[in-house]
Amino acid sequence: MAIRNFVLVGIVAIGPAAAGGCGGEGQVTTTADRDAATAADDASRDATTIVSVMRLPLGDGKYLPAPKQGYVFSCKTTFMTGMGGAFADGPWIHRDTGTFDFTAKTVVQGEVRWPAHAFTARVTGATRTITGNGLPDHTTGTFPIAASDPAYAYDRNPNTIEAQTNTWSLPANPAVAATETCLGGGPIGVLLSGAVFFDALDAEGRDAVAHETQDACQAHPAPSGAYHYHSLSTCLPDSGSGHSALLGYARDGFGIFGVRGEGGQPLTNADLDVCHGHTHEISWDGSIVSLYHYHATYEYPYTLGCFRGAVP
Repeated sequence: MAIRNFVLVGIVAIGPAAAGGCGGEGQVTTTADRDAATAADDASRDATTIVSVMRLPLGDGKYLPAPKQGYVFSCKTTFMTGMGGAFADGPWIHRDTGTFDFTAKTVVQGEVRWPAHAFTARVTGATRTITGNGLPDHTTGTFPIAASDPAYAYDRNPNTIEAQTNTWSLPANPAVAATETCLGGGPIGVLLSGAVFFDALDAEGRDAVAHETQDACQAHPAPSGAYHYHSLSTCLPDSGSGHSALLGYARDGFGIFGVRGEGGQPLTNADLDVCHGHTHEISWDGSIVSLYHYHATYEYPYTLGCFRGAVP
C-alpha cells in the first residue's frame, strides 16, 4: 500500500512521499530537507504548541452558518451522504480518538506531467489579474483512480483532470470588510502552482483532507475536472526559516502564506482569527506593508475559515 512516508520534526514534514507526484523524480523535497537544523531548532523552541500531523483532530461536522475559530463558515449547511468521495474509512482514521494520521494516508499513484500548465498573476493599477488553465506546475497522480491502485479501496474518484479557464480580477491592495463572508464550495483561491484550492469540506460535509484520497501533492480532480487542493500542498516550496512565503491568493485578494508566523514558528488555529488569518507587516508586491493575510495550518480548516475581504 502506498502511503505518505513522512518523518516529523515538530510538525515539519521531511522525507520523500511514496508513489511520486512532486518534482522531477517524484520526490517531495520539503522545508526540513533543505534546512533540517533550523526545523529542529524551531521544534525545540515551540514544543508546547506543536500539533502532530500523526494525530490531527478530525474536522467532520465542523461547519456553521456563522464564523467561528477552527470551523468553516459555510454557505451550505445541509449535506447528504452518498454524494461521492471516499466511501470507506482508511486505516489512518481513528474514530476512537477522533483523529487521523496524515502521514499514513494512502496516496493515489502516478506521476503525470502537465506541459500545458499556464499561470500568471499581474498587477495593473489597483487590480491583480490572475489567469491560468488550472493545470499544476508539478506532477499529479493518475485519475480516474485505477482499480489496481490501493487508494481504490477507499475512494474511487472517477474524475479526470482537465484544463479550466481561470480569469480572476482581484484587488491588488485588498481591504478587510465590515463582515465576514461564507465559503460557497468550489475554488476559494489559487496557489502559485496554478491549481485552485477548495475549502476543507468534502461533498458530504466531512473533513476532506482526512477522508478523501489524494495524490502526493494533496490534490485531486472535481467532477468539473478542476484539479484542486483542500490544504496547503507539500509540493509548493517554502523558505526554510522565518515567516512563511506567499503561496497563493484567496478570492478576496488577500494572500495565503505557509504555516509559519512572524517568529518562524508553526501556527495553530489559536494564533489566527475566525477566517484563519491575522494582520502584521509582510512582504507584498515588493514592499513591506501591514496587511491582513491568511495562513495555512496543519490542522482543520487548513486554509480559510471564511473570507475576510469582499469577494469580487
